[in-house]
Amino acid sequence: QHYFIQSNLRFAAMRLCYWDLRGLGEVSRYILRFSETQWEDDRMALTEESMSKWFSGKATMDLDLPNLPYLVDGDVKVTQSVAIVRYLGRKFGLVGSSEKEVVRCEMAEQEIADFQKDFAKQCYSPREEFDAKKPAYLQTLDTKLAFFGKFLGEGPFILGDKLTYADFMAYEYFSHIKALAPDHIAKAPNVCRLMQKFEQLPTLKAFFDSGEHKKEQFINGPMATFNGKN
Repeated sequence: QHYFIQSNLRFAAMRLCYWDLRGLGEVSRYILRFSETQWEDDRMALTEESMSKWFSGKATMDLDLPNLPYLVDGDVKVTQSVAIVRYLGRKFGLVGSSEKEVVRCEMAEQEIADFQKDFAKQCYSPREEFDAKKPAYLQTLDTKLAFFGKFLGEGPFILGDKLTYADFMAYEYFSHIKALAPDHIAKAPNVCRLMQKFEQLPTLKAFFDSGEHKKEQFINGPMATFNGKN
């Protein structure tokens, strides 16, 4: 499955390849949509055949560290989801402009990555373990959300009014958590403010209003106990 976003051709066309789910790929997709550049959203089907083909053939690909997602931008080829997000952040000016701002973004980036890892660990647990561990997961989540909310302050973004790649990570991964635990995200007003402001960004508003955004997508792989559709 492929589709193209046509817009001002400020840069050469890029290709982002990932499974046909949100997972670790949607943050980069959001940055590319926001950028209004031309890019190819190369989605691999969530089928046994497609997965088998990827895992058996990835070592032969022209990538230094073959993995999904991967981004091809001319002669630049990037793997690892956070490395891709950082690369796109630099490319489109979504980074801090001082050492203090860079450090704040990087701290937020790693904290948000921890939220995502904890969420994924919970979601991919077998059903019995998922149910048994969910109360403790939610209790820890509330504590971490309180700390992160204090870190954000009035925001609305991580650097105040300045948008950076870390805000894209925050929006997407807190959206994942919201699907599992909406009441817990609702108790974090500063996080909710960031998410609301993100959805109002002019170059993304059309996407959020579109059928493409509203269609059901897997957050995690279909084998997860909680995949966003169940």
